[in-house]
Amino acid sequence: MCISRYVAAVPLLDIRDLHKRYRNGTLANDGITVAVERGEVFGLLGPNGAGKTTLVKQVMGLLRPTSGSITLDGIDVVEHPGTARKLIGFLPQAQFNTTSIRVGEIIESVGRLRGLGGAAARARAAALVDELGLAEFAKTSMMEASGGVRRLAGFATAIVADTRILVLDEPTNDIDPVRRNHLWRLIKERADAGAAVLLVTHNLAEAERVFDRVAIIDRGRIVREGTPAMLRGLVSDRLRLEVSATGELGPHPALVAEPGRPNAFLFDQRDLPAVTEWLAAMRAAAAVTDFRIGPPTLDEVYTVAIGEGAA
Repeated sequence: MCISRYVAAVPLLDIRDLHKRYRNGTLANDGITVAVERGEVFGLLGPNGAGKTTLVKQVMGLLRPTSGSITLDGIDVVEHPGTARKLIGFLPQAQFNTTSIRVGEIIESVGRLRGLGGAAARARAAALVDELGLAEFAKTSMMEASGGVRRLAGFATAIVADTRILVLDEPTNDIDPVRRNHLWRLIKERADAGAAVLLVTHNLAEAERVFDRVAIIDRGRIVREGTPAMLRGLVSDRLRLEVSATGELGPHPALVAEPGRPNAFLFDQRDLPAVTEWLAAMRAAAAVTDFRIGPPTLDEVYTVAIGEGAA
C-alpha cells in the first residue's frame, strides 16, 4: 500500500455518520462513515440502488445530506459545496452530454478551467490522448465518438489537472481491455503521487489489483469494509468452481451457484473430494468439457457480504 508514505492529521476525504432521506421517505444513506487517505485507492462496491450514487452526489456538493459531515482536506463540503468542484477530479457515471467539441479539445478545455495555462493544458491533453490510446480519435467530435472513447475522454478530464482527490464512478464502462489497462495504471500513478481516490465500480476482477481498501454498501449502509485480503477471509474456507458445460448439469448439494453465472459455483473446501467425483461423472456424461477450481475473488466476497446484509 502507498498510504504509509503520507502522514496527515485528517484524511483527505472524511465522511462521518452520513444520512440522506429523500422527501418521499426513502433512506438512501443510513449512517455511512468512510475515510480515504492520501495515496489510497478506496473501492466502493454495491448493487444498483444501494446508495452509491447518492453518496457520490453528496461528496461532490451536488446534494445536501440530511445529517452527518463530509470534509475535503479539512474543509466542510456541506457548508461550502463549491469546494468539492475545486478540489475533486470527477468522472460521473453518465456520459458527457456534448455535441461538436472534439475529444482532444474537451480535455484541453477542462485543463484550462482547472487553472492550467494554455501551453500546459495543450501539453497535458496531448500526453493523456497518447497514454490512453486516443490519438486516432483526438479530432473526432464527442457526439460521433463511441461510448468507450467518450468514457476515456471523461476520465482524462478528471485527471488533466493535479487535483488532490479523485472520485471515479464506473470508470471502465464501455472501454476495451487494452485501454482499460492504461486507465488502471494512471489511477494507480495518481494514488502513488499522493491523491486520495474514491472509486465506484462493479468490475471487481480488474479493480481488485488497485484497491487498497474496499467498502461494500447495501441498502444505504456499509456492510463490510477492509483490505481485499481481509474481505477474502469471508470465504477463506471456500473454493470456486467454474465449468464449461455442453449440457444440463446434474445438481450437487455442496455447490452454491453464483447469481447471474449459471456455470460458476462456491463450495466448502471439505467438499472437494465429493465435488471432484461429481465433476468426473459430469465429464463422463459429456455435460462438462472443462473446469477450473481456485480461490474465490472479490466477486464472491461481494456476493456473500450482500447476502449477509440482507439476512
